[in-house]
Amino acid sequence: MKRSILLVALLGIFAAPVTRAEEPSMCKSMCADTKQQCANRAGRLTELDTIAGEEKNPLADTANRMRPESAREAERSDFMKRKRERLDACDASYMRCTRGCAPVISKNAASAK
Repeated sequence: MKRSILLVALLGIFAAPVTRAEEPSMCKSMCADTKQQCANRAGRLTELDTIAGEEKNPLADTANRMRPESAREAERSDFMKRKRERLDACDASYMRCTRGCAPVISKNAASAK
């Protein structure tokens, strides 16, 4: 039963580009909406991460200040890297989506001639 649900879900995901709207502007707006949702998710995930030095618990903050500066800098760097990777994944997804719109746009342009 679980396998059939998983199969249906995967087919839905893979069929989504095929069922894209025929209008180029609709396709682009769908891509932009998907990118916005992805960026919102990435922002929420980033909020869950903590940067060294931004502890809300005073005891944890005191312990954090006792760590060497190099360790805190490395943690800040890792935080920024994770944040950038999440946003880059959204950009890559948007680019794939807009490239998927390109055949629709060129087909509509050819039929208009």
